[in-house]
Amino acid sequence: MICAIDFGSCWIRSVFRNPRASERLSLFSEKAEYALIAGTEQHRRILQDQMIPYAECDGTLAVIGSNAEKVAWLRRLPCASLLPEGLVPTDDPPARQMLSLLTEAILPPLNNTRNLCAISVPGVRDQTDRSRRNEEFLCRLVRMQGYHPFVIQPAEAALLATGNDQGFSGISIVLGAETTSFCLARHGVALATETLAVGTNWIDSELARQFQIQVFDEEGNAYLDIESVRQWKLKAAPNLMHSTGERERLLSRLYAVVLDRVTRTVITMLSNPNVRSTLQRQRLSIMLSGGGSLVDGLVPMLTDRFIEHQISDRVLAIRLAKDPLNAVVRGALILGELEANTQFAEEAA
Repeated sequence: MICAIDFGSCWIRSVFRNPRASERLSLFSEKAEYALIAGTEQHRRILQDQMIPYAECDGTLAVIGSNAEKVAWLRRLPCASLLPEGLVPTDDPPARQMLSLLTEAILPPLNNTRNLCAISVPGVRDQTDRSRRNEEFLCRLVRMQGYHPFVIQPAEAALLATGNDQGFSGISIVLGAETTSFCLARHGVALATETLAVGTNWIDSELARQFQIQVFDEEGNAYLDIESVRQWKLKAAPNLMHSTGERERLLSRLYAVVLDRVTRTVITMLSNPNVRSTLQRQRLSIMLSGGGSLVDGLVPMLTDRFIEHQISDRVLAIRLAKDPLNAVVRGALILGELEANTQFAEEAA
């Protein structure tokens, strides 16, 4: 069985070929969060009556993943992230156990001896001890299910899922919750990759902080209500280029800050000696994916940034992926299948 799992800071997704129809894909997704509810008998009965799975932890009831949305009316505090800042928490043993449970739930059963799982790991892979421990823990969760883990770069995976009509050449940019991932490739071969430690969670947090969008616990302690900001963006559908209120104008300014960093990163990648010698002055298509790419007006705002930084002559087109939320995990499956074929050829040789 070949499969892929994308450990995102907001969502954890997996995909694999349907065992009964290999031309079709099976996709599973769960929110990377959990909700804590007072461990009263009444709350237990409510969860049981609504058939919502839960776990007991230190006198509280924990509801994991997408089920946490169903109990919003029972809790006062925001949901806790399973991967805060894109990292496996070292001081939250229950969260680590919940990650294990979710991994087990969304990976398919083994069906042969060649069981490979391509993994997208959150956070910046900067070879620090923290980064290595993060990757090792998530790989261990996959090994526990009987799979051999194969770590991939998110933007490289997204390029394979979205770049068919461009010959798998160009720049793939994945705007995630905690990071922004880049891959510049020619015919599917990565020439340069990069990751920025900034994503939409920073934008949402700044909006919540400056507009004091908060929730309060029973003792009056305030917490930023990031989920309310996310829901506002979905319902209000703001356009970055046509702001109509103070909140929308701040959203545009915050996106502009992130896109300035994106533009400077693209400039650095184009200056890479390997890229310059391979591509010369060839114009490149740019494909956007990830949850942060869904906001209206993103493409024209990024175009303006490229014009301002005088690199628009290097860009052929800027496009939004057709399925931006699943581009990484779908591309990871492609990379996993390519890796499995390579391993098979090496063994045969």
